Amino acid sequence: MVIEICARPVDMREIGRLYPAVIIEYADGTVTPISLEWFDESANEDVKLLHYAICCHYKDETKEPLIFPFESREQLEEEISSLALQLND
Repeated sequence: MVIEICARPVDMREIGRLYPAVIIEYADGTVTPISLEWFDESANEDVKLLHYAICCHYKDETKEPLIFPFESREQLEEEISSLALQLND
C-alpha cells in the first residue's frame, strides 16, 4: 500500500514504524524526536520545541527515517486525519 504524506508517496510495505512526534532540542544541543505525550507531560525549560512531525522509520534500519515537519500542532493533526482516511480505504 502506498500512501501520501505531505504529497510525497510512502510505500507502507517498507515502513516499520510511523508515528506523530515533536522534534526537540535539549540544552546540550541534542536534537531528537519524542512522543507528543512526553512533550505535553514532561517538557521543561531545558527542552526547546523545534517543530511537530510525522516520522517514518524503515524496516531496513540502515535507511535514514523520513521526517515530515509541521509548524503547528494543527497542521500535524490535519495530516494525521488525511493519513487515517488513506489507511482506512
